[in-house]
Amino acid sequence: MRKFIVAGAVVGALLAGAVPAMAQTAHGVADPLGLAASGVLIPFLTEAGTVATLEIASPVGGGPSLNAHLVFFNDTCVRGQSRSIEVTENDVDFFQIASAVAPNANGLIAIAGVAADLINLLPLPAGHPLHTRVYLFNASDGRSRVLEPIILDHAESPGSQHGHTWSPLRTGATFFAPMQTTTVNTLLYLICPRNTIQGSTSGAAFGFGNVGGFSNTGFPVIEIPFPSGSSSGTGTIQGRVFDEDEGPLADVSVTCDCFSIRTVTQISTSPDVYALADTFTELQSPDPATGGTQFAFTGYRSVFTVGSPLNNFFGRLSNASRGSLIGPVVVPAR
Repeated sequence: MRKFIVAGAVVGALLAGAVPAMAQTAHGVADPLGLAASGVLIPFLTEAGTVATLEIASPVGGGPSLNAHLVFFNDTCVRGQSRSIEVTENDVDFFQIASAVAPNANGLIAIAGVAADLINLLPLPAGHPLHTRVYLFNASDGRSRVLEPIILDHAESPGSQHGHTWSPLRTGATFFAPMQTTTVNTLLYLICPRNTIQGSTSGAAFGFGNVGGFSNTGFPVIEIPFPSGSSSGTGTIQGRVFDEDEGPLADVSVTCDCFSIRTVTQISTSPDVYALADTFTELQSPDPATGGTQFAFTGYRSVFTVGSPLNNFFGRLSNASRGSLIGPVVVPAR
């Protein structure tokens, strides 16, 4: 019998704040906070009152400084402005994201080297891997959060043949949510890149095509291609919800289109399922055996006290391949 031993402590803390396996496939399992070779894709939020700051550092290198190029995409992966930032060895730089996007915008930043046209991205120069994070701070309530990068390749095992690419994008994820009440809520931030990030025939940040595991511009190819969007169910994540005694409560589904924010009640076909009990949810991209189009995703879960900044359990979803979560599948899965 599975019991959520810490659930009472978590819910207690939230309420207090209201007063004022199976072996995984190799791909996608490298540490996303490790040194990123080739390129980086990182989410950002500038929702009302939130200041978003990109931290970028190249702790190794030498020789000429790195002219890193930042390409901004909105929450439906439409390309916007680009910026350059000079990064020197053992230096750390900070970029205020509001200077490049519209107010209250959310989206993704593609980071790599820059081509001669100052528009297209090329892989980071050899010897200039990056560490990146996005810091979120809301001055009105004092709430701080950190968003982690998606790294296209790991500098300590470079090359798509090693499998440490596009981490932590996977085809499955899990999360715990305490019972949804008027006081305690759970929010999901889902990241499902479109083919404008990689795979469209022109303008994709990290190129298109696949020759030996690399795009036409030299970036590792994600092995389950990014969809064109959420149309025709290609961006629908499926899931199952269980109570604390492993009892199945409901099947759920949620549309994820580049960068999507959803309450848990929005993902359920039975709107009140998350109000029934403390829950454990398993999410997977569609089943290819039934005609679904698989895609890779990641995301964050925020469990918080409504109307209070004192408690906000914010962090990345636990991830895995779809096959690791539900058993062997007949086609490869991240």
